Amino acid sequence: MKAKANKIRNATKVEEDGIKFRSKLELYTYKALKKAGITAEYEPKHFEILPKFIYKLEKVRAMVYTPDFVGDNYIIECKGFANDAFPLRFKMFKYTLKDEKDPPDIYLVHNQKEVDNIIETIKNKQHGTN
Repeated sequence: MKAKANKIRNATKVEEDGIKFRSKLELYTYKALKKAGITAEYEPKHFEILPKFIYKLEKVRAMVYTPDFVGDNYIIECKGFANDAFPLRFKMFKYTLKDEKDPPDIYLVHNQKEVDNIIETIKNKQHGTN
């Protein structure tokens, strides 16, 4: 039996500081950002990656993408196990940002080690040492 497309495989929902995270990796990222003094918001906004349209007489809803963390010119997406739809949605999300004057850096992390490395990268960029 197939899992629902919007269900995150092997994810445990957790809560911290009144924020409900969809996975332990998201919570780890939140804590790591906070510890490093890096400001980021958790799922602050939706990006429309495909506008709504009508096909024949059928109304088709817009497709949106909600990144996990959005900070000052960077986005972090936490993805322990991606479902089949994720690669295409992620590619479409990047496509929507490509024409921005100063597009954000987008980081995709799969585990805590990658989170730690990205935190260092962001800190270095913020301090101008990269």
